[in-house]
Amino acid sequence: MPSFSNYLLSKLQEFEKQRGKRTSLDKFADYIGVSRPLVSYWLKGTKPNLENVKILASKFGPEVYDVLGLPRPDPNLQKINQIWERIPPEKQQRLVEDAERYEANNKGENIATSNRKKKGIP
Repeated sequence: MPSFSNYLLSKLQEFEKQRGKRTSLDKFADYIGVSRPLVSYWLKGTKPNLENVKILASKFGPEVYDVLGLPRPDPNLQKINQIWERIPPEKQQRLVEDAERYEANNKGENIATSNRKKKGIP
Protein backbone atom coordinates (compact mmCIF):
# COMPACT_ATOMS: atom_id res chain seq x y z
CA MET A 1 0.00 0.00 0.00
CA PRO A 2 1.48 3.38 -0.97
CA SER A 3 1.99 6.13 1.59
CA PHE A 4 -0.73 8.74 1.66
CA SER A 5 1.58 11.39 0.18
CA ASN A 6 2.43 9.05 -2.74
CA TYR A 7 -1.24 8.26 -3.19
CA LEU A 8 -2.11 11.95 -3.30
CA LEU A 9 0.75 12.63 -5.71
CA SER A 10 -0.63 9.97 -8.03
CA LYS A 11 -4.06 11.65 -7.84
CA LEU A 12 -2.43 14.97 -8.72
CA GLN A 13 -0.74 13.33 -11.70
CA GLU A 14 -4.06 11.80 -12.81
CA PHE A 15 -5.67 15.24 -12.50
CA GLU A 16 -2.94 16.75 -14.67
CA LYS A 17 -3.26 13.96 -17.21
CA GLN A 18 -7.01 14.54 -17.48
CA ARG A 19 -6.41 18.25 -18.04
CA GLY A 20 -3.62 17.54 -20.50
CA LYS A 21 -1.13 19.84 -18.79
CA ARG A 22 0.71 20.53 -15.56
CA THR A 23 -1.35 22.36 -13.03
CA SER A 24 -0.90 24.30 -9.81
CA LEU A 25 -1.58 22.98 -6.33
CA ASP A 26 -4.18 25.74 -6.06
CA LYS A 27 -6.20 24.24 -8.92
CA PHE A 28 -5.79 20.72 -7.55
CA ALA A 29 -6.86 21.91 -4.08
CA ASP A 30 -9.91 23.62 -5.60
CA TYR A 31 -10.73 20.38 -7.43
CA ILE A 32 -10.58 18.45 -4.14
CA GLY A 33 -12.38 21.13 -2.15
CA VAL A 34 -9.65 21.99 0.36
CA SER A 35 -7.00 24.69 0.74
CA ARG A 36 -3.66 24.63 -1.06
CA PRO A 37 -1.68 24.62 2.21
CA LEU A 38 -3.50 21.42 3.24
CA VAL A 39 -2.56 19.71 -0.02
CA SER A 40 1.01 20.87 0.46
CA TYR A 41 1.13 19.47 4.03
CA TRP A 42 -0.30 16.16 2.86
CA LEU A 43 2.23 15.89 0.04
CA LYS A 44 4.98 16.43 2.65
CA GLY A 45 3.69 13.54 4.77
CA THR A 46 1.06 14.98 7.10
CA LYS A 47 -2.08 12.86 7.24
CA PRO A 48 -5.54 14.42 6.91
CA ASN A 49 -8.00 14.58 9.78
CA LEU A 50 -11.21 12.55 9.60
CA GLU A 51 -13.29 15.41 8.20
CA ASN A 52 -10.80 15.88 5.36
CA VAL A 53 -10.65 12.11 4.80
CA LYS A 54 -14.39 12.25 4.13
CA ILE A 55 -13.85 15.06 1.62
CA LEU A 56 -11.06 13.13 -0.08
CA ALA A 57 -13.14 9.94 -0.18
CA SER A 58 -16.04 11.79 -1.78
CA LYS A 59 -13.66 12.91 -4.53
CA PHE A 60 -11.37 9.88 -4.94
CA GLY A 61 -13.40 6.99 -3.53
CA PRO A 62 -13.26 4.82 -0.42
CA GLU A 63 -9.73 3.55 -1.13
CA VAL A 64 -8.55 6.69 0.69
CA TYR A 65 -9.50 4.90 3.91
CA ASP A 66 -7.44 1.88 2.88
CA VAL A 67 -4.35 3.96 2.10
CA LEU A 68 -4.61 5.64 5.50
CA GLY A 69 -5.20 2.34 7.29
CA LEU A 70 -8.67 3.40 8.43
CA PRO A 71 -11.82 1.29 8.37
CA ARG A 72 -14.23 2.16 5.60
CA PRO A 73 -17.47 3.68 6.88
CA ASP A 74 -20.53 1.44 6.78
CA PRO A 75 -22.95 2.73 4.09
CA ASN A 76 -26.00 1.68 6.13
CA LEU A 77 -24.77 3.58 9.16
CA GLN A 78 -24.02 6.62 6.99
CA LYS A 79 -27.59 6.53 5.64
CA ILE A 80 -29.03 6.35 9.14
CA ASN A 81 -26.84 9.31 10.18
CA GLN A 82 -28.03 11.32 7.17
CA ILE A 83 -31.72 10.84 7.95
CA TRP A 84 -31.59 10.60 11.76
CA GLU A 85 -32.99 14.10 12.38
CA ARG A 86 -36.00 13.32 10.16
CA ILE A 87 -36.88 10.16 12.11
CA PRO A 88 -39.52 10.84 14.76
CA PRO A 89 -38.12 10.70 18.33
CA GLU A 90 -40.18 7.64 19.30
CA LYS A 91 -38.81 5.71 16.31
CA GLN A 92 -35.28 6.89 17.12
CA GLN A 93 -35.73 5.50 20.62
CA ARG A 94 -37.04 2.20 19.24
CA LEU A 95 -34.02 1.89 16.92
CA VAL A 96 -31.66 2.51 19.84
CA GLU A 97 -33.47 -0.06 21.99
CA ASP A 98 -33.40 -2.62 19.16
CA ALA A 99 -29.65 -2.08 18.73
CA GLU A 100 -29.07 -2.45 22.48
CA ARG A 101 -31.16 -5.66 22.58
CA TYR A 102 -29.25 -7.04 19.63
CA GLU A 103 -25.94 -6.24 21.31
CA ALA A 104 -27.04 -7.87 24.57
CA ASN A 105 -28.26 -11.00 22.75
CA ASN A 106 -25.14 -11.17 20.59
CA LYS A 107 -22.84 -10.93 23.64
CA GLY A 108 -24.63 -13.88 25.18
CA GLU A 109 -24.28 -15.79 21.92
CA ASN A 110 -20.56 -15.02 21.70
CA ILE A 111 -19.99 -16.18 25.28
CA ALA A 112 -21.92 -19.41 24.67
CA THR A 113 -20.01 -20.06 21.43
CA SER A 114 -16.71 -19.40 23.18
CA ASN A 115 -17.61 -21.79 26.02
CA ARG A 116 -18.64 -24.53 23.55
CA LYS A 117 -15.35 -24.16 21.66
CA LYS A 118 -13.37 -24.46 24.92
CA LYS A 119 -15.19 -27.72 25.64
CA GLY A 120 -14.62 -28.98 22.09
CA ILE A 121 -18.30 -28.75 21.17
CA PRO A 122 -19.01 -27.38 17.65
